[in-house]
Amino acid sequence: MYILGIESSCDETAVAVVEREEHNRVIEEQIKSQVPLHAKYGGVVPEIASRNHYEVIDYLAQSVLEKAGLTIHAIDLIAVTQGPGLMGSLLVGLSFAKGLAFAHKIPLAAVDHIHAHIESAFIDNPDIRYPLVALVVSGGHTTLFYQESRFNIQVLSKTRDDAVGEVLDKVAKFYGLGYPGGPILDELSKKGDKDRFKFTFPRMTDGSDDFSFSGYKTAAIRHPAAAGKSVDINPGDQTFKDLMASFFNSMVDYLLIKTRAAVEKTTPKSLIVAGGVSRSSLLREKFTQAFKDTPVELYLSSPGYCTDNAAMIAWLGYEKFRAMPNINYFDSHLNSYSRALFKRRI
Repeated sequence: MYILGIESSCDETAVAVVEREEHNRVIEEQIKSQVPLHAKYGGVVPEIASRNHYEVIDYLAQSVLEKAGLTIHAIDLIAVTQGPGLMGSLLVGLSFAKGLAFAHKIPLAAVDHIHAHIESAFIDNPDIRYPLVALVVSGGHTTLFYQESRFNIQVLSKTRDDAVGEVLDKVAKFYGLGYPGGPILDELSKKGDKDRFKFTFPRMTDGSDDFSFSGYKTAAIRHPAAAGKSVDINPGDQTFKDLMASFFNSMVDYLLIKTRAAVEKTTPKSLIVAGGVSRSSLLREKFTQAFKDTPVELYLSSPGYCTDNAAMIAWLGYEKFRAMPNINYFDSHLNSYSRALFKRRI
C-alpha cells in the first residue's frame, strides 16, 4: 500500500511516499525548508510561510512521485496534517490534499501533527510496546503524553507558556546568534561550563505537573546583570559560552526530571522522545544515560524524523485509516478529531 504524506503546519513544506503492509519503508521524501526566508526576522512570519507553501507544494508532490517511480494513480491513500499549526500554512496543505483526493478518488486521512511526532519513532522501531509515555519537544509544543494504545492517548502535562524551542529561538535572537536557536545553542553549550551560572527549576504554585519555560527565557537574558557579571554577547567569549551552557543544561535537566516523574507515575513499558528539540545532542545524551538501566525502553526518533516531515504524517495516516476506514474526512469531522484525541488526564 502506497501512502502520500503532506505536511505544511509551520515553515517546512514536506511531501513523502511511504509503503506499508508488505514492506514498511519510506520510499522518498522531500522537504523545502523556509529557514532562509524567516532568519532575518528571528522567527516564523505566518504570511510568508503560507505563501511559500503555496508556491512549492505542487512541485514537491510531483518531484517526490517521480523520484519514487510512481504516478498519482498508484497512490492508495493520502495523509495530511490537519493541525495544530499556523492557520494559513495548514490550509494550503489541507486544500491541496483534499483536491488531489477528490480529483483522483483516493481515500484521505487527516492526522494530528503532534500525534505524528510520537508516531515518527515507530518508523525505525516497529516493535515499541504499549503502554508508553511520550515527550514531544519542539518550537511550538512541550507536552508529555500517556498512550495505552495508538489511539488511546492522554495529556499528562504541557507547557503553560513558551515551548522549549520557542525559548531557544528567543534567547538566540536576543543575543544576535541567528535562527533557529536550538542547534546554535546546542553547539555553543558544549564549549562552556554548565555549573558557572545557576538556574532555578520552575514550580507551579497550584501543584500542577505542567511545564513553564518563560522564566528560563527571562533568566538567560537578565541573569548576567543580576549576578553582577559582565557578559560579552560575542559567542567567542568564554563567559558567554558558560552562560549558554548553564542555561541549556538546566532546561534539559528540567525536561528530564519532569519526564522521569511521569514515568514513575504511570509505569509504562516504553518512553518516546520526539520533536525538533529532540535532535539536541545534549538532550539525547542525558536521556539515554538516565534510562539505560531502567525497565523502561527509551526510543529517540531518528534525527531525520525529529523535525517536521511528511513521512511521519504518512505513517500515522496509514494507521488511522486502518483503524477507522469508514470515516468521511471531507465533512466536519475533519477538525473534531484533534479536539477529541487529546483529553487531559485528571
